Amino acid sequence: MWKSNLLLVFMMLTMLLTACQTGINAPTQAEPQPLTPDKRCGDGVCDGPEDVNNCPEDCSQAISDVADDRAVLYLGIMIHLEGWGDDENQIKFEEHVRIVREWATMFETYGAKLTLESKELTDGIIQWGDNVLLEMQQRGHGVGVHADIGGSLNYKCARFADDLRAEKEQLESLGVVVMHVSGNTSHCDWVTATVDAGYLFTTGIVSYSVMSMPEALRPPEYRDCKTPSECHDVIPADLADRIHPWRANSGLDWLTHDPNGRLAILAESGEMPTEIGDIDAFIAELEEAISLSEPGKVNIYYVGKSIGSPVETEVLEAWLQRIQPYVQSGDVQWMTLPEMYEAYMQWDGSQN
Repeated sequence: MWKSNLLLVFMMLTMLLTACQTGINAPTQAEPQPLTPDKRCGDGVCDGPEDVNNCPEDCSQAISDVADDRAVLYLGIMIHLEGWGDDENQIKFEEHVRIVREWATMFETYGAKLTLESKELTDGIIQWGDNVLLEMQQRGHGVGVHADIGGSLNYKCARFADDLRAEKEQLESLGVVVMHVSGNTSHCDWVTATVDAGYLFTTGIVSYSVMSMPEALRPPEYRDCKTPSECHDVIPADLADRIHPWRANSGLDWLTHDPNGRLAILAESGEMPTEIGDIDAFIAELEEAISLSEPGKVNIYYVGKSIGSPVETEVLEAWLQRIQPYVQSGDVQWMTLPEMYEAYMQWDGSQN
């Protein structure tokens, strides 16, 4: 009897020792969790829909690559969600949402990322449900506000910060994290109003934005702009001046970098191609942006599009395919605009 008990004790001790050894040899990190069926966090690649929020182990390293001795151009696209009357017509709202999902799926196929800047679509979600903007952010795309406020010369500047804040809070009510705004160009001090409203950076600035500056400091061709649509050129005019983000502290001199500026500015570089024949011109400027990129700095290049006028799916896919070789070579990396901002803030902090 005692022999059988001794044997039982021996077997239990053996099993316990084996289990402990297995625990010692087991990897300390959890198995990477799939973000989509073909994307895994923890594989060392920051590839949409991964971002710094849902996969910091891959994407924090990607952002820190700016410290390496190689030049990488961060590429993005800014999508304005406007012009559909989404809160007034449920059928139009549902079609708008369908297009957003269609674009997101195609972009994800190529490891690319959207930055969606919402105006009427926010109202539509509140009216009809189907929170596609929160879904997009959870899938790794960027989301911000397209305010379209302050562009009239009759606009009351005292309202500016409150109006911008209301747009931010409305989008945040959907559960979306909001860091930035576009469509805030104005003759008012739009920089101060944007900061006071709680935004960290701004995108999609156009030449009308110089109207907040003293007339003598405005570029001559934009000294007497009447409306943003009249003065809607990209600014600064030279691509070399748009490649790197900068800080601004006032609408009076926002084109000049202020190291203590409270608002980061990420300058846009025109429109996304809408026809096959336009893609060559885009690629030529992309190659110029790559050549202007500097090691050890945050280099950005993004274009805009409003999902209002149609873009054929064939054009969109052809455009993404033409970009792929530059991504595969490591010269270009897709990022959302919030990720570009995070990269710039990390780089800026390392300079001090």
